[in-house]
Amino acid sequence: MTHDEHVPHRENIPAYALGALDAEEVAALEAHLETCASCRAELAQYRSVGESLLTTVPPKQPPAALRKRLQSRLPGAKKSPRLQSTFSFSRLALEIAVVALLIFNLFSFLQLRQIQSQQASLSSQVEDAQVAVAMLSSPNVRLFPIDDDAVAGTVILSNEQNQAVLIVRNLPLPGENQIYQIWLVKPDGGRVSAGLFLPEVGQSYTTKAILPAQPFSIFVGLGVTVEPAGGSDAPTGERVFRVDF
Repeated sequence: MTHDEHVPHRENIPAYALGALDAEEVAALEAHLETCASCRAELAQYRSVGESLLTTVPPKQPPAALRKRLQSRLPGAKKSPRLQSTFSFSRLALEIAVVALLIFNLFSFLQLRQIQSQQASLSSQVEDAQVAVAMLSSPNVRLFPIDDDAVAGTVILSNEQNQAVLIVRNLPLPGENQIYQIWLVKPDGGRVSAGLFLPEVGQSYTTKAILPAQPFSIFVGLGVTVEPAGGSDAPTGERVFRVDF
């Protein structure tokens, strides 16, 4: 190799030792170093000087502000913002309050419906009792006792007023989806429905006014059977009792 060809490679040795050459210059110099012992020796001298400089200068910590600023610029320094939880105790408390209010309103509504039902039942019972009292004070009223193994009571009948009142004591509740139905009995055995009723819950007796569309004088008796809820066109269930006029 001529002196002119050797000079460019020698000039690049200091930069190579500091890692300041680009890829093409590094490749060319490393290829030259394989065949040039003098350049390898010179590179070794530069590296020795660089290492001695590093060991003679004591390490020094950079200022905290500078270090923090440099760390913030590192790729991994920028952390993704933590997802803010949408959970809020105040919102939870509001939702609980709304649910509680809805439950309270529903409970109050059901209680009101129950009270209204009880009031309607009590009002009907009072009216029937008033009818019975008024009938008892009238002349020509007949009383027919109900004498059955499980049921006791009285039928108050007024042909002049064409009405009757059924008074039954300790009548049990019928089965689920069942009701008591009153039948007026014709001389030929035919039955005419005279109303539906259920026992008064919590009461020892039940009263039911009977106001038929036909005169009582054409009937010879009264009976009660257990029928499906809503009643039947003719008796289908068990007979509870019968009273003959």
